[in-house]
Amino acid sequence: MQPYRSPHEREARLDTLARAAGADTAVIGESVDGAPIRAARIANAGAPKVLCCANIHGPEYVGAEVALGLLERLAAPEGEIAKLRERAEIWIVPCVNPDGYRRTWDREGKGTLAALRTNARGVDLNRNFPLPGGALRRSAPGAGSQRHGDATYCGPAPLSEPETRAIAELAATQRFHASANLHSFMGTLIPARVTDRDAYSTYRDLCRAFVSAQSHTRYHRVASRVFDVFTGEQEDHLHHALACWSICVETFPVAASLRQHLRAPSLFWRFNPRDPARWIENDVPGLVRYFLTALDLRAPPLPAPA
Repeated sequence: MQPYRSPHEREARLDTLARAAGADTAVIGESVDGAPIRAARIANAGAPKVLCCANIHGPEYVGAEVALGLLERLAAPEGEIAKLRERAEIWIVPCVNPDGYRRTWDREGKGTLAALRTNARGVDLNRNFPLPGGALRRSAPGAGSQRHGDATYCGPAPLSEPETRAIAELAATQRFHASANLHSFMGTLIPARVTDRDAYSTYRDLCRAFVSAQSHTRYHRVASRVFDVFTGEQEDHLHHALACWSICVETFPVAASLRQHLRAPSLFWRFNPRDPARWIENDVPGLVRYFLTALDLRAPPLPAPA
């Protein structure tokens, strides 16, 4: 699975880059199997806070590489990266799902989506966040299944899993102004689902800012004020419950995956490019510009109490 990192190598790389960037590291929670969920924080007293996290799904290793790539560039900041470091406190969580990551590594990327994507209890962590007040879980492809064993099983209750609780509690404590959650492999930007015109327009502008900084492959925004449902995803929870501008970034487009392997030798190589460096270079500038653009905005309003 080279050039990707084993779980131990990923954590060692986080420590190395954090030292180079002058960042603190912290354990923000533990997985079902007791693995630490770790963050790097570049402190900036009094500044608004931004969050970049990745690998909420086991096989999506390229997301962790992009998150670590952001931290690497923050160690020697120049241009817009220097501006971001001056204007924000930056939190980076490279792996939200360490059990899924390890299981994918141990199985050499072979297995079904349900076997590799989920946490150690078979829960799709990005379907386990609470739905916004009053929303109902709809029956739609990818919207979250209530049947254990499905790839999008949402779990027995919102925030039933220690991994999602760790992110939700971190976000509630730190009150991030903007966040990005890194996935693969659609080559898209998926903002929090909103129905009001102003927020929808703001997310359109934030996504345009992201793609304007991408060097070779510009991602499409996937959003609709009408034809969409709440699924229990992280970006929806952070936006609606915690007033945080929040997007999902799907690194590495489907077309690029198919060009790499028409028939991938394993599930892992469907989700991950052979050369992650190319996608780190493409997506880190987009993340930085997205965060800088969000910092110029007021926080999204919280919904009125029911």
